[in-house]
Amino acid sequence: MGWNNRPGFRSIDAVRVWAWGGAAFSSAVLSCLLTWAVLSATLPSPLSTPPSNPVLETVAPSQLAAMGLRLESTLQPFELPNNVTSSLGVRLPSTVLLRKDAESVVRQSTAGVQGVVESTLTYATAANLGPSARGTTMVHRLVWAVVGTRSGVSATSGLLQMLWLVDARSQRVLLELVVPAVSPAAGAAPAG
Repeated sequence: MGWNNRPGFRSIDAVRVWAWGGAAFSSAVLSCLLTWAVLSATLPSPLSTPPSNPVLETVAPSQLAAMGLRLESTLQPFELPNNVTSSLGVRLPSTVLLRKDAESVVRQSTAGVQGVVESTLTYATAANLGPSARGTTMVHRLVWAVVGTRSGVSATSGLLQMLWLVDARSQRVLLELVVPAVSPAAGAAPAG
């Protein structure tokens, strides 16, 4: 009984096919590992933790504290460029509102909005907001913090700096607050 008659091997051609298949599979695995190693070494790592700097650039932390707000930074959603969304009509699926949607909610729900300066996705905690909010309390809620100006009675220019908190999962403005002026003891607000 020769090697050709053993069970499992019908002929030398079957062995060659398996050898070629094994070599092709091994080279594919090796090329994938090599590509992964090169890409992980050259590409920057994705942002997996939120930045530790202040959440808003145009509103100082002391102003937020005076309004009874605490904002915690979070990762910002990825948005496609305008030319892709407008010309191709492509929109990524998302469970939260995008920046443009939050800004349009503010413009539609509030009369006299002159402009939007800054908007960022954040977790907000609000308590003791004063008599105008009538007991509104919010604990660690995902919101868009939108900073802008609105026409109103101001001591300097007739424009009020406003902060709107827009719910990130629905199209509702949760809070609309006037940003208080920075006291000289707290220092100047960061430039935006």
